[in-house]
Amino acid sequence: MDGVRRVVDEMYVRVLADPELTHFFDGVPMEKLARMQTEFIASITSGDIQYTGADLTKVHAGRGITGVHFSKFCGHLTDALEANNVSSHAIDQVLGKLAMYSDKITGSSNVDG
Repeated sequence: MDGVRRVVDEMYVRVLADPELTHFFDGVPMEKLARMQTEFIASITSGDIQYTGADLTKVHAGRGITGVHFSKFCGHLTDALEANNVSSHAIDQVLGKLAMYSDKITGSSNVDG
């Protein structure tokens, strides 16, 4: 968990410095968010951790988060993972699992057809 928390903390430094993303976090208690994000990332990458935070769809509903915003967020996560010497294989695994939640964050459906 300590390693995941280091990555999350570094990621949020990058996210909050991004003019296209920072406004989403106005008034958000960042310590609590970082704890929940650490738990969430640990839960999707390990079967040992249970995410106990709020429902992702409810938390992100109506915030105007688009696929572009989600991609930028993932880019900052990637940069933070790389800065912490996480292997490219592990980064791909994290991003692949995170992508499964994009519709809950953006409110968009991923439906072919």
